[in-house]
Amino acid sequence: MYSIFYTPESEDNLSDIFCFISGDNPFYAAKVLTSIKSTIDILKLFPLAWKTIDKDKKMIIDSDYKYKIVYQIKWSSIFIVAISKYRNV
Repeated sequence: MYSIFYTPESEDNLSDIFCFISGDNPFYAAKVLTSIKSTIDILKLFPLAWKTIDKDKKMIIDSDYKYKIVYQIKWSSIFIVAISKYRNV
């Protein structure tokens, strides 16, 4: 099983997401963060199953609220690099 680590940028991303949504509805903001973190927990078991976006970064999409989670795998660790709203172009 892999260990998950958050970069300072990804922690700021989570904080920004929570602050933005909680301005309207704190309960919903907590629900969104719970969903994002549940998606990240999937990476502990299946880190290689998701889309590669460049040489050393991969991406998974939170299926409930459509947040893009960018991460790197180093040895048996997963580093969450960034979290943002997914915009399908």
